Amino acid sequence: MLSLKPYRDTAAGLPDILNWGFVVDDGIVVNKDGSLLMGYEYSPPDMFAASPEEYNDLTARVNRALSRFGAGWAVWIDAIREPVESYPPRDASHFPDKISRMIDRERERQFRSQGTFYDTRHTIVFQWKPASKIGRRLQKFMYSNAGEDERAPGDLALMQFKRAMSQFEDAAGQVLGLARFGRYEIDDGYGRVQRRDSLVDHLYSTLTGEPASLNLPGFYLDALIGGRDFWTGETPKLGENYICSVALEGFPAESHPGILDLLDGLPMSTRWSSRFIFLDAREATSELEKYRKRWAFKIRDFKAQLLKIPNAPVNEDAVQMAAETSRARGHAEGGLVTYGYYTPVIVMIGPRWDDLEEQARLVVREVGRLGFAARIEAANAVEAWHGTLPGHAYPNVRRPLIHTLNLADLLPLSSVWAGKPFAPCPFYPPDSPPLLYAATGGTTPFRLNLHVDDLGHTLIFGPTGAGKSVLLATIAVQFLRYPGASVVAFDKGRSMLATVLAAGGQHFEINPNGDDGGASGMLCPLGDLSSESDVAWASEWVETCYRLQSNASCTPAQRNEIIRALNLLRDAGSRSITDFVTTVQDADVRDALKFYTLTHPMGPLLDGQADQLYGSAQFQVFEIGDLMEMGERAVIPTLLYLFRLFEKGLRGQPALLVLDEAWVMLGHPVFREKLRDWLKTLRKANCAVVIATQSLSDAQRSGMMDVLRESCPRVILLPNPEAAKDGIIEFYTQLGLNETEIQLVRQAERKREYYVTGPEGRRLIDLALGPVARAFVTVSDKPSVEAVKAMAARDREGWALHWLRQEGVRYDEYLD
Repeated sequence: MLSLKPYRDTAAGLPDILNWGFVVDDGIVVNKDGSLLMGYEYSPPDMFAASPEEYNDLTARVNRALSRFGAGWAVWIDAIREPVESYPPRDASHFPDKISRMIDRERERQFRSQGTFYDTRHTIVFQWKPASKIGRRLQKFMYSNAGEDERAPGDLALMQFKRAMSQFEDAAGQVLGLARFGRYEIDDGYGRVQRRDSLVDHLYSTLTGEPASLNLPGFYLDALIGGRDFWTGETPKLGENYICSVALEGFPAESHPGILDLLDGLPMSTRWSSRFIFLDAREATSELEKYRKRWAFKIRDFKAQLLKIPNAPVNEDAVQMAAETSRARGHAEGGLVTYGYYTPVIVMIGPRWDDLEEQARLVVREVGRLGFAARIEAANAVEAWHGTLPGHAYPNVRRPLIHTLNLADLLPLSSVWAGKPFAPCPFYPPDSPPLLYAATGGTTPFRLNLHVDDLGHTLIFGPTGAGKSVLLATIAVQFLRYPGASVVAFDKGRSMLATVLAAGGQHFEINPNGDDGGASGMLCPLGDLSSESDVAWASEWVETCYRLQSNASCTPAQRNEIIRALNLLRDAGSRSITDFVTTVQDADVRDALKFYTLTHPMGPLLDGQADQLYGSAQFQVFEIGDLMEMGERAVIPTLLYLFRLFEKGLRGQPALLVLDEAWVMLGHPVFREKLRDWLKTLRKANCAVVIATQSLSDAQRSGMMDVLRESCPRVILLPNPEAAKDGIIEFYTQLGLNETEIQLVRQAERKREYYVTGPEGRRLIDLALGPVARAFVTVSDKPSVEAVKAMAARDREGWALHWLRQEGVRYDEYLD
């Protein structure tokens, strides 16, 4: 008879040491020991520039959320460093010209050459083990209503668990940005719907260090997740990967919020696990009383206590520790904090043990600088890793007690705000790349998006010479990555001339004198009267011109005459201002509009038979520096018509409107109202408005700061060495900056660093411009601008490459 005993191995496998059972509800796992698991992914704020008061408030709120838990509860809080794309793939961008592609490829090479970038994902998983049968019977005996609910114990436990988690969400959901793990469905490509759960995916990734999306099985999760070879010992190995763990043991004498934040910026793939096993007040006070007695026993030596010597020497340290333990006991009894056992471990998983060991030594050195004792686990390697898995509260318990306020200081409650990896605007093609990549601290790249959801309006403030023109030109040329994008910029000082001409765009000098590229009759404001709305706009424009010339509003009779004349022009072949003047029968209106005819100052600009200026290029820049010096009689009608042309060019494509030196517009009621209207309406047209100004005082006096702040969630601040001075600091305070942030703005490097703020976070970034980009976006001085104009006039197609060679920039590797 064949014996089967040799084939029946009784040794425990990996599934046997895993506690995970099966999914019992949406985002809830029941474990083999009867406990329940539920978790969240959370997005902590970027506390890089937070004041001490703000950080203390954050930890206090987290303490209040955690201190409500007691015996039977445990929590695993993980900060998972994962590699991220160092730059968007080329086929995700649609640059329409050679130079804008070259600039982006240069940036791509710069970022990819810096090695692997990492971002951090934060998770929190709670475990609750319901009371035993004896505990439930005692509860039923003590509380008369405890037995009224006839539901099964499992259903009652699940209900209590959900209620406790809902209370935690109410307390911490907003401050931590909680997103609960739960079920989701996917189509497998064969018409079948597969049900999955993100909590199960997370459990798998904590075990293996690999992302996954697993179909929910009809059997225990331990077999599904743990179906790999596992070797124990001092260098444990799971499948093809080794596991190396670093344990934090000795803590410094005092903690402060964010004391371990450096672990959230390590240049490697890690999982920083913080497990906390909660105790109720009775258990905590009992443990603390043991500590107090030990310290009290050390106040006088054994001989003095035995002989009851009254004046024996006193151990002052023991006195202090006994008193501190008594205070801790009072805190536990008062419910201000909850005590428990804290076990922090940093886990690294990879195919080469030598690499993991080197990374582990780096971790030990870094945390040692903070006053922590750390060691690479050897004999305890398996148990240390085992205890980091959510739902496994028994392995590797560290006995010293800490309370939840200390715990909040030690947890990863701050994260580098890296921006969204894709453009968040729902009107853009799905998975569109961010506007541009920039550098920030550590090994995390910054992805700059102007948009917050579908709103892309942006404010840019800063003094002269701080890098505003460089930033605007960079934003404009990088915006061309979106398919069909259009960029229109109103420039002052020709600082965008080199960029727009290099990118194949059009540069227009709005100059009625005919100098510097101005031409006779460039614009025809009354040229399009094809619809009733066109006639209404033209009538309003004529009324504005009349009001500017006469300092009086039109009478009803004059309005009727203006509309009559415009309707006559609808059927005419020519619709210039001169044609209107000869058609309108009101003498006052006729005399007022003569200022805009060819025989008068503004005629060379506005009295055209047809528009010769507004082109079809995706990138257009209007130089209005000379125009702005001519007074509002010239400025307002011209800009109103250019704005009209811009609005009619919006067809739903990604569009960007750049208003440089916007303080001029903020200073006039007509433009203030136009800007107010744009901020409300252009959002629906898929257009982002970028408003840049160097005059902080004019922005404050405009009366629009509240509207600007409400409509422009993205604010970018230029370096300003005088930011902390009286009269200026109030402006930054009005923008919501604290003292730390104001110092960042004051100390930032001009024309390189920028402070980006928004509802998602705040970060100091470096544009990291390469030689090719700098050769164009930094051209703003008059000699260089004139040189570019001359070179572009001689060779419209090839001047940009000649310019690069002249500037000594190597570009061959970035050509198509």
